[in-house]
Order: sequence, then structure tokens, then C-alpha cells
Amino acid sequence: MMVIRIKELKLGFFNKSILITLLLFIFLRGALYLNDKNIVILPEINIAKFNIISLMLVTFFIINLTLRFTIKRVYNYFEEPEEKIFFSKLYSWSFYLTGVIFILYNLGVSLNNITLLIGLFATGLAFAVRDVLFLFFSWIILLRKKPFRIGDYIKVGEDEGRVQHIGTFFVLLDQTPEIPEDYIRVPNKLFLEKSIKNFGRNTVHEKIRLQLLEFPDKKNEIIASLKEEILKKISKKDYVLVLIDLKEEKLYLVVEYLVNFEEKLHTRSEVIHVVCEKFKNYIYLPKE
Repeated sequence: MMVIRIKELKLGFFNKSILITLLLFIFLRGALYLNDKNIVILPEINIAKFNIISLMLVTFFIINLTLRFTIKRVYNYFEEPEEKIFFSKLYSWSFYLTGVIFILYNLGVSLNNITLLIGLFATGLAFAVRDVLFLFFSWIILLRKKPFRIGDYIKVGEDEGRVQHIGTFFVLLDQTPEIPEDYIRVPNKLFLEKSIKNFGRNTVHEKIRLQLLEFPDKKNEIIASLKEEILKKISKKDYVLVLIDLKEEKLYLVVEYLVNFEEKLHTRSEVIHVVCEKFKNYIYLPKE
């Protein structure tokens, strides 16, 4: 039985943020306390800056502390991995946006000005980072429309592999499960520009195409023998196709079969070896 490992939400970031924020807040409040007691004299401009920074630090300290103890519950509330990622991100972003609005309001910015400021910022940001926003909205579409899920074996353009993670800007595809560190990073926008082939979680559709010099003698007998040999090499015997195709006035031998993802590379090598043995006098090999 295949077990798909889903990366749990890492909370190390929140732990570090809470610690750093708390230390900075204690340092600034200590400096202001010493100034109030006339132990240390701070310039008025520095006092104002320290108060503003303290407000920001205590706001983000509360946000990070709240997320530290609640975001995992939000993450575990949903069953689908894609929904876990989407709603946990949405949950954390809403806290940070509320914190920014709170800071601006306490600095004397009115709600009307905050709304106007957010509108101007969003407009400027849209022009400045259009590609980044396109990647972000592509990420939302992938999570909500679900053309594939984490654990599916897919092919998009020339890239293929098992989906390991659907990130904000990239999707990680793994072609070699035996090498955990080896993966392909595919930009999210590519999934909106090219067709996606989803082969499911357990089975991969493999296709081998080799150019032939001419029609082989006793074609039907050789193809039947080749098909029988391929069936011995593959674990999935539901579908095996061997045929000779004509494309752009060139002859091709086409072999298609189903195989388990973990056996993909080994089986492909075995099948190519069998094909070369059966069609050794007819396969076109380009000269170096």
C-alpha cells in the first residue's frame, strides 16, 4: 500500500518571530523606561520613533503568538491537503492585514485614508509585480479548481512527476522517489498556459517512440512476440499497445503500457532493451 507523505505545517518560523519580537520590544520599552526615570536621556525624535516601533512590535507579537497556537488547528480542520494549504495561508494573512490596519489607525490615520492608502498600494503593486501576482492567482486557481492533487502523477509541457507540494509560486514535481532531494520546480503560471495530463496516484501511462528504417519482415509475428515479452516485464498488465505509426513520412514503432510510478524508470529501461532486441535490424540510430 502506497503511503503519501504530506508536509506538515512548519511552525519554527513563528517561534523565532515571537522570540525576536519579544526581545526587541523589551529592549525598546527598557530604553523608554530609563528615559522616564532620567537615567538615560533620549532625543524627542527617538522617543517618538521608539513608541511607534513598540506599537508595531507588540501588535506583531500578539499576531505571531495567536497564530502559533491556532493555525495548526485551522490546518488540521480540513481533510484535503490543498484546502489545508489555502485556508491556513488565508487565515494567517488576514491576521497580518488586520495588524497593519490597527497600527495605521493608532498612528492617527483615519479609516477613509487607510482605505485610500490600501487602494493606491494595491494599484501600484499590481503594475510593479504583475508576474508575481499572476503566479499568486495561478496558485489560488490550482488549489480551488484542483486540476490535480498532491500525490498525483502529472505531466505539463515537458515536465512530469509526482506532485509533492503546491506552493505559492511553484509546484514541486518528483520524478525519482528513490532520491528525495531530486525534484522539479514548475512555475504556477505554466499550468494555466499548457495542458495538464493527470495520470492519477498509482499508475503512470508510459509511451516509447522509436524511428524505424523500414517495415520489418513478418511484422505481425514480431509485434506479437514483443508484446508478450513486454507483458513479462511490467507489473500492470491491463494495457499494452504495440503498433507501427507513420508521421511526417517517417515510420515509428510506438509502445504504450501502464506501470507503477515507483517502477517507471526501471521498467522503461527493460522495455527499451526488449524492443531493441526484437527490432535491432530495423531501428534507426542517428550517426554521431
